[in-house]
Amino acid sequence: MENSMELRKAVYSALLTQIQFGAYRCGEKLPIIEETSERLCVSIDTARAAYLKLKEKGYISLVKNAGATVKAAYDDKETERFIQTFFSTRKDAMMDLGNSLGPLLGNAQWLGLKYASPQTLEAMERLFREEKTAAPFAMLSHLNQKYCALGNSLLMHLVWQMFMFLYDPFFCIEDNQRYFDPSADYLQTLLALCRKKDWSGLRSAVDRSIKQIPSALAWFYESRITFPPPEAETPFIWSSYKKSQQLCYTIAMDILLSISRGIYPAGSLLPSQEELARQRGVSVSTVRRALDLLSSVGAVKSAKYVGTRVLPLDKATDNSDFSKPVLRRRLLDMAESLQLLAISCKEVSLTTLSALDAGSVQRLYGQLKENRDWRRGETLSYYILDLIAKCAPHRAIRTVYSELLRQFFWGYAFRGMKGSQETINQVYDPYLDDLIQALENMDFPQFSAHLERLALYELRTTVEFLWQLNIPGAEKLLIPDVSES
Repeated sequence: MENSMELRKAVYSALLTQIQFGAYRCGEKLPIIEETSERLCVSIDTARAAYLKLKEKGYISLVKNAGATVKAAYDDKETERFIQTFFSTRKDAMMDLGNSLGPLLGNAQWLGLKYASPQTLEAMERLFREEKTAAPFAMLSHLNQKYCALGNSLLMHLVWQMFMFLYDPFFCIEDNQRYFDPSADYLQTLLALCRKKDWSGLRSAVDRSIKQIPSALAWFYESRITFPPPEAETPFIWSSYKKSQQLCYTIAMDILLSISRGIYPAGSLLPSQEELARQRGVSVSTVRRALDLLSSVGAVKSAKYVGTRVLPLDKATDNSDFSKPVLRRRLLDMAESLQLLAISCKEVSLTTLSALDAGSVQRLYGQLKENRDWRRGETLSYYILDLIAKCAPHRAIRTVYSELLRQFFWGYAFRGMKGSQETINQVYDPYLDDLIQALENMDFPQFSAHLERLALYELRTTVEFLWQLNIPGAEKLLIPDVSES
């Protein structure tokens, strides 16, 4: 992420927005590059690239030993027009993201604070006392501190993207603090609850604080934003991979699911690269990259003049090369993805099922019963979480879950470590039976609790495999108990 063009564009856009919104006016100095690098948690090269682009576009002057000074001069009417235009083009996405924060991150924030070290709590308190720190930047630092105990870099990447899309532009408008309860000493309350180990009180306080975001956004839009939204609004996007890689991962996962379900049985040849490209409407080079990924996890083997042959499922681990750095890194990505899914799926499931009509719930019930007949227990978690994600009422949840589920692809390399197909099914069948029974009874809380148990089992098993393979980083991942929900 540090070297991607998308990251540099995001930092540039954030700084430009602050200039256009009046946080920095003509003649005022921007923070030095190193300070912006630290505040926004990016490399100095990334921050410098954003400053150079601002200079190139004429928004700032940039002089060695003198720093960056704002050149663009906007009066109050122009500043208001920038604010109106910016927020009118993001209304639906911002409101949707605000309403998604609780299901996606509420439990993660609570666990992060519950397991925060005394040093982290002290750092949060010190930052709170530093009046010189601008509100949006202090908020990003606090967000990082709240989640750091989870040991999940993928989660921090997601939190950063949410901050840049929602928190930073909203809070760089100084008077937007008025949309929140001024009597609530939120941070001090959290710190006091952490030190008293009042975990139920902490959970209530976290939930209250997260719910303030969509409420404040709704009030802001109702009272301040008068511009009508355009036909095409700016959506919230997040990628767990670099954009150039996304498509080949999606195709590889689709083929992998087809292999798991017997559409391409072991020993058979996949369609030619040209045919796969035609079927999916992509280039042959994209298909070739997808097949290389499948080869790396032991699913297929390509031979010149022969084609791409499907390898036996139970030999996937033997055919994987765990010494490859890219595979080791991606397996850790998968574990981080599983952690976030495991600690959010209960709330996401409850939110989703509660929003469905009876007919949709019945279709979901039927799909789960069909899954029983496939007899591929190793695909159960992906299958159910994918169904829930596609039905979720908020686009941000669908976006985040679709990205997290991409990481399941790498788990195929562990297939041989799980035992025979019969052994695997014996493990997963009880989970599926419980889920089917709960949905048949329309017991959504029970269904969501069973789903959480399944996801936590996947997380524990995956981390144990990573330990066996001596993959660094796995030891940092927090694995919560079912009771901690």
